[in-house]
Amino acid sequence: MLLALVALLSVATASAQQKFSSLPIGYNLDGYISAIQIRFSGGGQKLKDTFQYDRVRDGPLETFASAKLRDVVSGFAPKPGEETAYYGWVIDAITDGIGGLLPYYSGESKPSVIAVAYPPDELIPFYLTLRNGKWEVPEEVFGKVRFEWPAAVGYTIPAWNLKVDVSDSQGRIARFAAREGIQDEGNPCALPVILMGLNTGGVLIPEEIATAAPAWWERAEITLLTEDGKFVTFLVNRTEQDGKAIRWSNPPPSFFAPPASPAPKIASLKRVRNTTEITVSAETSATAHLEFSETLNGNWYSIPKYPQPLSLQTGSSKFTHTTDAPASFYRVRISPDRKAVKTKP
Repeated sequence: MLLALVALLSVATASAQQKFSSLPIGYNLDGYISAIQIRFSGGGQKLKDTFQYDRVRDGPLETFASAKLRDVVSGFAPKPGEETAYYGWVIDAITDGIGGLLPYYSGESKPSVIAVAYPPDELIPFYLTLRNGKWEVPEEVFGKVRFEWPAAVGYTIPAWNLKVDVSDSQGRIARFAAREGIQDEGNPCALPVILMGLNTGGVLIPEEIATAAPAWWERAEITLLTEDGKFVTFLVNRTEQDGKAIRWSNPPPSFFAPPASPAPKIASLKRVRNTTEITVSAETSATAHLEFSETLNGNWYSIPKYPQPLSLQTGSSKFTHTTDAPASFYRVRISPDRKAVKTKP
């Protein structure tokens, strides 16, 4: 299956590359599915229908697909003489492009299909059951919709090298680096296949990592590099931050658009006699002004103790302002040209 994926890469990379800020991977992968197509056939009959899908609106993909499969076959009746024929179904999960990513599935010439659900019991067809004088699809079929991804999920990204580090909570790390020929035991990346993909303009991520499937590792860092040394690293794990960019070069690779940095904010204010203790939290390093005003709509001034912009590091920092004013308002203003992001009395 992997070899089939690579063979198609050479024809899948012709479209213009679009920039992206996060990698569709792990739990977030389902969020890029825009529709499902259900095909049901057997006994000389075929049923087919397509349903739009939105994870926020419709909930888990497999639950949604199971319900829609039930809708498709709800009025089904076999042709006379075909009551004991075997029947089967296939459900395709479709994406509308994901910014040019995920263009193919398992060598199929259907660039929008990225996952497929097959009948239960390893593709063995099922038979109708007779209930109250009516032939029906067995009830257990609807509870067994399971989507299968290809052995590797493919992306058309002009990266020159791929590095993947997987690790567990005990500190065990298994590394992979395509150009360097590093492939530690326990890392699911396949060196020859991934190198072949990189040489034809594509990046292949093994299914275990792309879908965050259960494995010994709990965290994977995926680094894409260009030949001139630019890079970006994405994170996928079992609990959160799937596909989030956590590090990148300056300047970043041409295919990557860094996400807007979260602005620092005032997390808490504590007044002790004539001194206010101000706690500022920042998710990324930033340069900012810490300012106060005696009225919410009045003029803002730098706190005398901090006349110059502050260099805020990731985490929480505490500052103090000594004043006899009974009340003051405070804000953090990004330097030099971003607007204030937080005001508190």
